[in-house]
Amino acid sequence: MAIIELATLPDHLDADQIEATMAFLDEEASEPVDLATDEDGRIIESNIDDDVFVDFRDRLAANDLDAEVYVPIEFEDVTEVAGMRVGSTYALQLVLDSLREDFFIEDPGDGDTEMDEDADDDFERGVEDEEGSDGLYEGEDGGIEMKDEQLRHVWRIMHTAAKESLSCNLSVFLLD
Repeated sequence: MAIIELATLPDHLDADQIEATMAFLDEEASEPVDLATDEDGRIIESNIDDDVFVDFRDRLAANDLDAEVYVPIEFEDVTEVAGMRVGSTYALQLVLDSLREDFFIEDPGDGDTEMDEDADDDFERGVEDEEGSDGLYEGEDGGIEMKDEQLRHVWRIMHTAAKESLSCNLSVFLLD
């Protein structure tokens, strides 16, 4: 199962990786880099199906933004630093906003304040429907609908992680 986590760089990187990442960020950033170092990290989601996560990351890759870590610093391209791909949380947020329509997700600014709760209920109903499916075609359609709903769920999690990353100055780590 894949994991999405908010954390400081020292939580997941060794000293050499941190040094290389900070040197890269100092070059790229228009302002001095000041990432949180004493904040407590937290797992945003730890139960993401690997196949669904790979599909979601493929969509990020199609937008040239698939990375292992997203830092809350503004820069454009994903860059290989010390053996890992590093991207900007700002750029991630932009790509997620552009993917919103692909996943048929309504903009929360459209007045639907219960959207996330309804989506979670729909997701759970989809799980129950899939488990109770009898027919060959019913199961295939349910499987497609189930995967689509799981992708929407991952989108929501990533969107939440990006917003929290920017508000608390922590990095987003995608662990699989």
